Amino acid sequence: MQTQQLQSQGTLAAAVAHFSEGLAGLAPSDILSDGLSLIRHQCAADSVTLFSIHEQVVTPLGTSPLSHSVAEVCSTNWFPWGLHMAQPQRFLLVQQAEMLPADPMTLQTLGESGVRSCVHLPIVQRQQLLGALQLYWSTPRQTWDDSSGQILRSLGRLLVTISASETISESETAPDLNQSRVVPPG
Repeated sequence: MQTQQLQSQGTLAAAVAHFSEGLAGLAPSDILSDGLSLIRHQCAADSVTLFSIHEQVVTPLGTSPLSHSVAEVCSTNWFPWGLHMAQPQRFLLVQQAEMLPADPMTLQTLGESGVRSCVHLPIVQRQQLLGALQLYWSTPRQTWDDSSGQILRSLGRLLVTISASETISESETAPDLNQSRVVPPG
């Protein structure tokens, strides 16, 4: 069993290293998309969502595969899935996730979206919750081997950082359409 875990970790580490080598010249949105696809593939998940967490606000950054039903921005008081009391700084496997709420604004459950099991993987930096990866499966999942978790969290941290830097650069270059312009009399 331990040999299989080491092989799995080695395969994941090699896939992440290969992914990292190809980042030069890619747009941040492509890096995010490719990174989430890699995580989904390596974990055999049906879908993956990446969230950033800043000042008590949880913001979805992307999903794989791309989905029209992306989770909404929510408070850390709700995240993840209304189970915030379960220490969102630690990974959490929910074996029977069908009855969990899909987001805080609707009555839809994860089961109505076809989700049977899910995992919450926190992304922590310097003892602070920076974001989270959430993986979803349409089939029941009884265990989660967190031996690959550190590699997944490191990739997640990279993706959150890249997404944050893209957001900052967009806000610096985008014109402020609400700003009034005063033209001095001439």
